[in-house]
Amino acid sequence: MADLKQLKLEAEGFNVLYVEDNDALRANAQNLLNKIFSHVDVAVNGQEGLALFKAKRHQIVITDIKMPKMDGLEMGSQIHQLSPKTQIIIMSAFDDKDNLFKSIELSVFRFLKKPVNVHELADVLFLVMKKIQSEQNSELFSANLENIFNYQASMILMLKGNKPVFANQVMLDFFEVKDIAEGVEKYKDFGNLFLEHEGFLYNKAGKNWLEEILTSGQKLYNVKLKDKKGNIRHFVLKYQEIPDKKDYAILSLDDVTELNLLGTFDAVQKGDLEKETRDIYKFLEVIQRNHAKITMHNFYKGLSITSDAQVEEIKDNSVVFKTSYLQQKAIQHEKQSLFVAEIFPHAVNLSEIVNISFDKKLIEFKNIHFTESSPISRNTVRVIPEENHKVTLFIKEKKFVGEIKIEDISINAVKLRLDSLPADLEEGDEVMLDITLYPDQKPFMLNTKAKLFKKYMEKKHFHLVCILEYEIEKRKEIVNYVTKRQMAIIREFKGMNNE
Repeated sequence: MADLKQLKLEAEGFNVLYVEDNDALRANAQNLLNKIFSHVDVAVNGQEGLALFKAKRHQIVITDIKMPKMDGLEMGSQIHQLSPKTQIIIMSAFDDKDNLFKSIELSVFRFLKKPVNVHELADVLFLVMKKIQSEQNSELFSANLENIFNYQASMILMLKGNKPVFANQVMLDFFEVKDIAEGVEKYKDFGNLFLEHEGFLYNKAGKNWLEEILTSGQKLYNVKLKDKKGNIRHFVLKYQEIPDKKDYAILSLDDVTELNLLGTFDAVQKGDLEKETRDIYKFLEVIQRNHAKITMHNFYKGLSITSDAQVEEIKDNSVVFKTSYLQQKAIQHEKQSLFVAEIFPHAVNLSEIVNISFDKKLIEFKNIHFTESSPISRNTVRVIPEENHKVTLFIKEKKFVGEIKIEDISINAVKLRLDSLPADLEEGDEVMLDITLYPDQKPFMLNTKAKLFKKYMEKKHFHLVCILEYEIEKRKEIVNYVTKRQMAIIREFKGMNNE
């Protein structure tokens, strides 16, 4: 039996209607109910009970069936028409299957056979109050959730599969529709409203916007839309699947037009990387606001070290990121980092470390700028060879006599560092390379033609990138060298991280 003190605590705020034509039973039940509930009304028949209910709208109704003027089932039916959520408990001295089936049709909470003992009634009252409280909590949560959706500054759309099923008021107002049904009817395909823009999300030939989201794995996208006045608006679209709800997802569109990032995006896409650092900070603010991640890239002797990172704090002249210990060690070694993010037009260079906290997995950078190089553009593995390697460069059959080192090597190319630039050497010229590498006790020697792909000066040294043109028989040996060297670097890096 439920404890009466516990029942009284649970009963706070409830009102009960008890309907019974037997005076003695009614008096006894009223006495018990008054010990539990602070608001109890009684009636002698269904007609009187219905009038009381219309006046006070009780949450719980306990009634007999056989009564004059109006029986309990008829009263219950009319009460449910007025208030479907009112919980009705039926009591009857008769073992009548017809009445039992009618009670089931009415969706009564319980059908109790008289005489009902105190213990049984107390247990039923406890259960019915718990049910009402659960329904009230659910309704309150749903109402508040709807308010949160409707009062968000962002436009929010819920999808089931590829079908929009709910939109908040901000989105309905933006597209000038009264509800989602009108929006679907008016616009057919939501993606058709996304304006074409390089690097942005929009319907493309052979792949619409939603297919691109589902196949790319990204969560943030740049989107361009026209508002009702015809003005171009820049949004960041976030896509998130709803956990444990198959096929359901939430789209939110955050209006970032006032940040004036469209011009920056276009300029960087066209190769103008000298944009204000503050614009990068604005992009990072959008990422932080959407709890999105960036991907950090570093290289340890050519070995690619990549981890997700979060924007932890944005200061006046620096940004704090949270990333893995492994990435922190790679950054510490390289003394810089690169990152890419879904809504950025280009990779970003983090060139000056302010502080590293290995315990908190935090790292702070300043001097942040767009960079021409992108870590995701590498098609092959590059490794830095052993310190004792040797390389000789022949240009038009003449040996280059200056200082020369291999910066990195792949199966397709080699990057050289020279203390001076050979005269009359132009991009596209053919050279000869004589290379000796030491992956283990036995040296690996490569004598091959190469074509100069690129030359440039950086940090008081000259750099040549040469495309290797070796005989096909040598490919296996070069692949073996790069693989061995990569494994050696991995072992070395792991050892460094155990220090």
